[in-house]
Amino acid sequence: MGRRQRDPRPVHEPPGRASSGEWIAAAVLVAVALALRLVFLAQVSDHVLFSSLTGDPAAYHARAMEILAGNAVPPHAYFHSSPLYPFFLAIVARFAGPGYHAARVVQAVIGSASVLLVWQLGRVTVGRRAGLVAGLLAALYVPFIFFVAETLEITIVIAFATAMLIALLGAAETGSVGRAAAAGVLLGLASLGKPNLLLFAPVGSVWLYLQDPRGRGLRPPRATRRGRGAAGRHGRRRVLPAAAFFVACGLTILPATVHNYRAEGDLIPVSSNGGINLWIGNNPRSPGIFNVPPEMRFDLRVASKAVAERAVGREMTSGEVSRFWTREALRFVRERPGAALALTGRKLALFWNHYEIPNHYHSYYVALAAPVLRIPVGTFAVVAPLGLMGIALALARGRRVGLLVAFGITFMLSVLPFFVTGRYRLAIAPVLLVGAGYAVTALVETVRRRDRRALALGAGGLALLAVAVNVRIFEMGFAHMHNTVGALLGEGGDTEGAATEFRRAIKDNPRDLSARYNLGTALLELGQWEEAAVQFMVATEGHPRYHEAWIGLGKARAGQGRTADARELWERALALDPPPAVAAEVDSLIGTLEDARPAGGDR
Repeated sequence: MGRRQRDPRPVHEPPGRASSGEWIAAAVLVAVALALRLVFLAQVSDHVLFSSLTGDPAAYHARAMEILAGNAVPPHAYFHSSPLYPFFLAIVARFAGPGYHAARVVQAVIGSASVLLVWQLGRVTVGRRAGLVAGLLAALYVPFIFFVAETLEITIVIAFATAMLIALLGAAETGSVGRAAAAGVLLGLASLGKPNLLLFAPVGSVWLYLQDPRGRGLRPPRATRRGRGAAGRHGRRRVLPAAAFFVACGLTILPATVHNYRAEGDLIPVSSNGGINLWIGNNPRSPGIFNVPPEMRFDLRVASKAVAERAVGREMTSGEVSRFWTREALRFVRERPGAALALTGRKLALFWNHYEIPNHYHSYYVALAAPVLRIPVGTFAVVAPLGLMGIALALARGRRVGLLVAFGITFMLSVLPFFVTGRYRLAIAPVLLVGAGYAVTALVETVRRRDRRALALGAGGLALLAVAVNVRIFEMGFAHMHNTVGALLGEGGDTEGAATEFRRAIKDNPRDLSARYNLGTALLELGQWEEAAVQFMVATEGHPRYHEAWIGLGKARAGQGRTADARELWERALALDPPPAVAAEVDSLIGTLEDARPAGGDR
């Protein structure tokens, strides 16, 4: 019998403990990262966008204040993606007061710590030098910097997810059940911010089970006749860490699941917005990004519930509402499979495109006031091509990036059924940053060796990836931001300034019905009835079920003295079955007309 041949694949040995020089370099990276983030916060501190909260940030802050008041959980199932984030805000507010700035500073610290985590992740997977480059790119990465100023969960999600990958690698290397459980807890915490990350729980468990104890990557156990007993014992030892990872993740999200069941009797693992988010990304009008009818933009939980209940003719629990929208999304896929497939392809292209799609504040708009956000190398346009090439090179050279590949693919697949935004894809950035660090060091080494053939192949591949990522597929103007600034100015009492911003929004996007409605409302306050009516009419023509616009048009007609028209318009709004609070307002408006009716009747 011939001698058994050794596996010819190159094996990457873990780098061991970091030297004092490496720690000093890492500390410099963290200091640079923190300085950039604090400078950014200073640059936007007086900006109207960051003087108040809107949308999800406002909801998270309100929930945090309820927690501080003693209401630890809401009266209904969790809807917004992160049940955990309001507790973070509440802890910060408990020590620093209810303002917004302290939480942003803490997020800047957490974001800087994530740079350290990216360095360590790169260090243990692709080597010391590549880890330092990955950490530097993370310090400069503009989306990371931008989101520390947003009162949103993504900064802490990135920290938890990156730490989870490091812990899981450690569990694979040592077989430690404790490290595997810690990784599961970290994944659970990350999933309490982004529930789609839960898809990685079974994938990570399988990956951990399949790890070869010799450090050669994925390899299922093979038992010979002589070693079957030993292989069985070894297999059981690998089952324990894999099970610990999965169970620990489940136990971490269990409090949210239990609350959801106790509140409404629905088995909802984390949050109940999955169904409506699935529909947003899968309907005949979906462009693959966040796009909802105007009446859903004010409060997605309340509005999606109202529409679903109107469709079925009864009250529904949060779980029933989510299942309703899931059925609607699946009906679109079933009835129009070609369109659904094309839409998925579009979302895939958007996921890998350079453009940072906003669904709250627009980072490119904020960059006009914050030069820190203009760092040219800290963009997806640069990091993604480098990252993809680096991961491919690392795989070919036997580096320990199998887990990163598994996480990246799983995460991408967890996003595509829904819709794509810059924030929703951000959790893949640590993987790409590590790959980019390896690509940079590999290219530098190729130049140093003067290997012209390898350099030409590398440059050519990088150029192809750069072209693919930087193709212009989709871009948004600043209409949404002008609309948001106008709303904030209006809340502050500057109605004229608000109207100016709404006009800018309409100029940028004449089809923005929300801006039309907001401009009409501002014009009502200014007593400009005729122009207000024009804006409301355009809004109702664009969306006939826009009950708020019908109400506004009625107010404009009433201001013009056309009370009969006003009553007809308000009755039309009532026929659209608006939420009870809105219906009560309309009844009050009609009652006001009745009280003011002259003896001779309406005009």
